[in-house]
Amino acid sequence: MHRTFMSAPSVELGGLNNLFFELCRKSCNLKCKHCYIERNPYKQEKDFIAADKIKNALIQSKGENVESIYLTGGEPLLHPDFNAILRMCLKFANTTVLTNGTFVNDKKARFLRKIDDESNFETIYRISIDHYDELKNDALRTRGAFRKAFQAVGALYKYGFNPIISVTNYYNESRASLFEGFNAVFSKINFELEEINLKISPYFKPDIEGQIEMGKIDVKKLDCYNSRIVSSKGVFSCPVLCNDFRARQGSEIDNYSKKVYLDTEKCFICAQHPTKAFANDWL
Repeated sequence: MHRTFMSAPSVELGGLNNLFFELCRKSCNLKCKHCYIERNPYKQEKDFIAADKIKNALIQSKGENVESIYLTGGEPLLHPDFNAILRMCLKFANTTVLTNGTFVNDKKARFLRKIDDESNFETIYRISIDHYDELKNDALRTRGAFRKAFQAVGALYKYGFNPIISVTNYYNESRASLFEGFNAVFSKINFELEEINLKISPYFKPDIEGQIEMGKIDVKKLDCYNSRIVSSKGVFSCPVLCNDFRARQGSEIDNYSKKVYLDTEKCFICAQHPTKAFANDWL
């Protein structure tokens, strides 16, 4: 009897335009029940990437066409060298910080403004708020998370930043309804949202199954088409698969694979999403 084996579809890197750094994986002060990172909430591991590894990756990326850098986690602001890493990244490109906002108060926002003013590039802050209804948001994240994130947005806006609301669409609502709801909430502090201020990412449900039909998707909207993420364990194809052996592309930015195989359940979810799941929508 002959068996037919189907190989997973693949995506060739179109160019390294977005360079992500995972500052920490399991170090976070929240216990979000929908987080795609599997972690033990009772063991806060100190798994910070070395600042020198980030420095080396930035130097190695000079031959690439990096347009934007992203700092993610876990919670990136927990990294003991966060300020130095941010300054380092701002010497190379515009830098987006993906944070839950709980550590950003008025004093911190004023300090972050100073760092931004020292650079020729721009810092963009994406604050994770998953619903404009406080109870719905905190049911996913942690009690009090909504108010702290709201205060972070207000503080950043006060000091001249243009923060982005980063939504994991757990409740599967339309973009129009989410935009309307968040706009109503932030209009209270005179922060009028534009389309650019709302980033919606899919909820990566566990154990979902599906087959990707490459002819029916635009590979250019996949993060793996023009992004890579560097962690303490190497280079990976995208943030949601960071540290997953199936997505490991190499050890360093100067020696990594340009081809990605879409052979995980999370790849299927990304393929169904209308925009890039992680990179800013205008890139």
